[in-house]
Amino acid sequence: MEKTPHKIFLISALLALMCSCSDRMLNENSTDVTSKAANVTFSFDSITEPNNWARYQTLEEMMAACQIPEAKLKSMSTDELIEVCMSHPLHALYFAYNNELDGAEVVINNFNGFKELKERADAPQKMLAFYEDVNFPQKSRSIVSTKRKDFSKMTYMGFVELYLASKELPGLYESENISTFERISNKVLENKLKQPNPKLYNIRHSLLINSQIKLKDGTLSNDERDVLKSFVKVGGKVENPKEYSRVSAIIAK
Repeated sequence: MEKTPHKIFLISALLALMCSCSDRMLNENSTDVTSKAANVTFSFDSITEPNNWARYQTLEEMMAACQIPEAKLKSMSTDELIEVCMSHPLHALYFAYNNELDGAEVVINNFNGFKELKERADAPQKMLAFYEDVNFPQKSRSIVSTKRKDFSKMTYMGFVELYLASKELPGLYESENISTFERISNKVLENKLKQPNPKLYNIRHSLLINSQIKLKDGTLSNDERDVLKSFVKVGGKVENPKEYSRVSAIIAK
C-alpha cells in the first residue's frame, strides 16, 4: 500500500516515540501485560528495554526484533500465544493509519506469533474466551483474569478488537463459533454504551466487529450488505456521524 506524506509523518512520529520511551509510555500507568499474566513464559521486556529499543531506527528493524524464536513458538500453548500476540509492542501502530484495520494488519502480517496462531485448531475458541475474559473478568473462571487489567487500556483493547474484526483468524466467523462471538460482542457493545460518557472511538470498534458478524447473515438486503461492507472497508471510521446510526440500525435487526 502506498504511503501518503501524512501517513509517513505519523508512522515516523510513532516510531520516534517508541524509540524514546518504549511501549509502556504509550499507555499511562501501564505495565507489560505479558509479564503479569499467569503461565506466560515469553516476554518482550528485553526487546523493549529503552536502551535496546532505541537501537532500532526503522519499522522493519522493530518488526524483526519482535519475532518469537521458532523453537519457543512451537512449544507455547495457545493461551500463551494469544496473550503474547495481543500485547505486541507495536500494537499501537494502527493509530498511524486513517484506516485502522490497515494499520493493525501491518502488525498482524509481520509477526510470526499471528502466523502460528492461524495454525492452531483451538485458536478461535481460545480467542473468544480471551475477549470475554478481558471485558468481564468478574464473571470469568480464568485464573489470569485479574492479571489482565492493562488490556483495558485504549490502545491494547483497540488492537484486540481490530484483530477480531480483521478476519485474520480462520474459523472465528464460522458457524461453530459465530453465535458465541455475537453473544460476547453484543455484551461488550452494551457495556460500552452504558458508560457515563460513551466514546465513539470505542463504540466504532464494536460496530466494526458486529458488522463483520452481521455480514454472515443471509437475511440482509443488498443495500444493507453494501452499507456494512463499506463500513468495514474503511475500517469503521466514517466522516458522517449519521453512518454510525445507520450501521447500528442494521446490526440491531
